[in-house]
Amino acid sequence: MSAVGDLTGAPAPAPAAPRDSGAPPAAPAASRSGLALLPLTWAALAVLVLGPVLYVVVASVLSQPTDLGSGFDFSAAREVFTTAHMLRLLGETIVFALVVAALTTVIGTALAWSTTRLQMRGSRVREVLCIGSLFVAPFVTAVAWIWLATPQTGVLNRYLHDAHVPGWLQPDVLSVGGMVFVLVTHFVPYSYFFVSAAMRGMDPTLEEASLVNGRNLLSTTLRISLPMIRPAILSSALFVAILSMGEFTVPSILGQGGAFQPLSVEVYKALYGDVQDIPLGASISAELLITCLVGLYLYQRTVRSSGRYVSVGGRGHRDGRIRVRRGTAAVVWVLTAGYGLVAFVIPFAALVLMSLSKYLAPSIGDMHLSFANLWNTIDTGEIRTATLHSVILAVVVPVVCIAIGLAVVYLSDRLRMPTSGAMVYIATAPLALPGLVMGMGVLLLFIRTPLYLTLPIIAIGLVSISLTHAVRLISNGFHQIDPTLEEASLVCGASRLRTVWSVLLPLIRPSVFSAFTLIFVLALRELNVAVVLYSPDSNVLSVVAWNYSESALTKAAAVGVLQVVVMFVGMGILRLVLNPDRKKAS
Repeated sequence: MSAVGDLTGAPAPAPAAPRDSGAPPAAPAASRSGLALLPLTWAALAVLVLGPVLYVVVASVLSQPTDLGSGFDFSAAREVFTTAHMLRLLGETIVFALVVAALTTVIGTALAWSTTRLQMRGSRVREVLCIGSLFVAPFVTAVAWIWLATPQTGVLNRYLHDAHVPGWLQPDVLSVGGMVFVLVTHFVPYSYFFVSAAMRGMDPTLEEASLVNGRNLLSTTLRISLPMIRPAILSSALFVAILSMGEFTVPSILGQGGAFQPLSVEVYKALYGDVQDIPLGASISAELLITCLVGLYLYQRTVRSSGRYVSVGGRGHRDGRIRVRRGTAAVVWVLTAGYGLVAFVIPFAALVLMSLSKYLAPSIGDMHLSFANLWNTIDTGEIRTATLHSVILAVVVPVVCIAIGLAVVYLSDRLRMPTSGAMVYIATAPLALPGLVMGMGVLLLFIRTPLYLTLPIIAIGLVSISLTHAVRLISNGFHQIDPTLEEASLVCGASRLRTVWSVLLPLIRPSVFSAFTLIFVLALRELNVAVVLYSPDSNVLSVVAWNYSESALTKAAAVGVLQVVVMFVGMGILRLVLNPDRKKAS
């Protein structure tokens, strides 16, 4: 399996089908279909992934980053790669990302273990508590915590002060620790998804054998369960570290008082600071890109010998969980509920209160809460236009991603066309790249085209970073479908297109629904790409909330609440329209 394939859970680039494997050789009609689809898919990947990534690297050494014929200028690259200040920032950024990744992975692994390996009631409720923070943009969560935990003036700190809690026990969100805290609570759902998927595939008989031989639950978990899912844990850590390095919104908001600001903030300043410096932004983006690729290489070397931990064989196994005592179950419930309260319930409740207030006050009683304040904020032409743009992107981007993802997976998994393995690798590569870097690449690639500062260029940027999710989820659906069903349709005279439409697509509807829902949510709250590519005429909700966060926190909170409402309404409509359970009914 390829490095990115390992990271995402996507299938490895498909090797050529052996003659004696039982799989039928590609028919001439299949080859013709593949030859027609292959160049179109490669062209899409070249525009969406290869072009932006390569342009970022090239632009870092151009005199004019928007003009390929302007000649070379290495001054920006020399400043980024050789000066002590920038190298120190790089080191601090890496340490910051690793700390966030380590804490996130520990918490995500513990939550995934308790949800998937322990036999307890209420697993669905606990899972919702684990992933609730996924539905709120990280900078919106940071806005909520500014009101709650700013030193001396935060509502939570004032209550703690009135309760005579010492100052050193009162939280300070405007610090490096505050940044780490907000990012960890936001990224834990990603780690949870990575690790829980691996834990669900574990053979429980190994854990049962350990318990029968006298080891306790903790020892069994540390010596049996965790080593077997080491690749998934490392994947989670690497993915979160990459996300942390590309995340600039939370450090920008919480670091305004002089706290640490990572390289991603320097990229944003280079693009939107008092003096625009695109070469510097491109050079820092290239540095982040190289750092992420080095991390991906180290991950690949770390897990290449992990075959000794494989526990799932061809015989299959039953789905068993470990029985726990009532005391242990109570502790697990308290810890999970505590995490859900801190990560999602408390900040979202704070956002709702802030959105109902015209201005922030040191106590809730002085805020004069009213729905009129919320309505006056969101009932403006700017918000209505931004909402329309966000909904359009949230619908169009998943459709495009799923169409390209279907083509990539079908060419690789079913037709086994030449170069289709590399196609899968490239399509999943954006998962290992910061969104800000991809946005920068799309900006530079299209800056001299009519698409510049339009809504379609934001759609292109969102498709670039979301395509990997479509490929990963659709490929999982393909693996569950026996190819003989499609072969029977072809033998009966149906065309390949009709076979895909009538046989394959209905069977993989749950995977398509999952891909659509995930990309729908990400497109609605994504900021790292949109903030680089937007214009006043193509504004979206996430950018409006970001702009408000610099001057009017109550308005930023109102837009954040509106985002969540649109998200849940849209997910309800998607479930009604796509109906992923229709296959079971038929």
